[in-house]
Amino acid sequence: MKHKACHFSLSKLTRGKTAGAVARAAYISRCRFDDIRTGQSYSYRSRGGLLAEGAFNWLTGIERLWNEVERMERRKNSSVAREIKVSIPAELSLAEMQRVLHGYCCNLVDRYKPAGQWVIHAPKFHNKEDGKNVERQYQAGKLSDAQYHRILKDPARTNLNFHAHILMSNRLKDQETGLFGDKIRCLDRLDTGPEEVQFMRDEWELRTNAALERAKAQARIDLRSYEKMIATGDAPEGLKAQPHVGPEATHGPRAGCNDRKRLRGEVRESNDHLWGHWLQLRALERARAREEDSERIASEREAARRAKAEGAKKKIAQEVVPGESTSGHDVDSREQPCDPLLAAIAWARGEAKADIDPDSDRRLDPETDTAATPEGGEPAKHTINVKARR
Repeated sequence: MKHKACHFSLSKLTRGKTAGAVARAAYISRCRFDDIRTGQSYSYRSRGGLLAEGAFNWLTGIERLWNEVERMERRKNSSVAREIKVSIPAELSLAEMQRVLHGYCCNLVDRYKPAGQWVIHAPKFHNKEDGKNVERQYQAGKLSDAQYHRILKDPARTNLNFHAHILMSNRLKDQETGLFGDKIRCLDRLDTGPEEVQFMRDEWELRTNAALERAKAQARIDLRSYEKMIATGDAPEGLKAQPHVGPEATHGPRAGCNDRKRLRGEVRESNDHLWGHWLQLRALERARAREEDSERIASEREAARRAKAEGAKKKIAQEVVPGESTSGHDVDSREQPCDPLLAAIAWARGEAKADIDPDSDRRLDPETDTAATPEGGEPAKHTINVKARR
């Protein structure tokens, strides 16, 4: 089943169009940073929801990192950084979320050699006042980490939208000098850019699904579009992408905001309905396939057993047991191989003809050897030498 936390976006921070690297870093870090280049200060300490943060390929402070990134760019429309925003499944613990993000950022460093930071933000509360109250209690130490996280994972109080921001430099960092060098051009070129972005998406999907498997969760994230999923038979037909509401929903009523929210809700409800029927149909098809496989396997095993039994019967019929006939009637023992001693006795009595080995090592005297004269029979007429076969 497809998980609802399927969001991955990559965007640039460009001067003149978006916030600078220092301002953006201050916002996602929920702290105060000073931009040395512009002389401005940015403070977001009053905003809560920061669950965890960390840096990768940098050791001397986040504020210094983004001021250094800004210092390296000279043009007024330079691209200073890239931001990756991803949703994180609520089934994962905070430690598992950090593990996934840290590993993903290490992979970015291995492939592109940037420096940057990552943060994990808490989901939004359905009631804004409830969220502020919970945040105040947590900051004051009245709520433990376990209690705070338990509240955040309550679907009745939050939207379960745990998410992360990964801010990475637009230039590679030299491992020997610690300075920023050339720009990471493979992400800008038309021939390699799409492939690299797809690599980022696939890597995040792989690591998150591995974490979901460790957490024993049933759903998996799938970052493909609905069209691609439908084409490969991994989704029901008729799914529609939900319209983006944007920040208008958090800044009071604006023109068209309610209409977009209502349309988004209708699309979500329709998609959920399609997914539910499709999953039920697939479950029935899998159950039917299992029954057919069971019948086929049982039939194949029974046929193999019968073939084996028939083969055994043929083998027994072809073998001739000494002293017995294949028709079940007795056979004259004189026509079958027998013990040399008995053959010699029969020859001595004149009942049968037999070739006796002249080099026999045993002498049989019919007058003294009782075995030579069966009960009710006549004594042998000749003295013979018998040599038993070895």
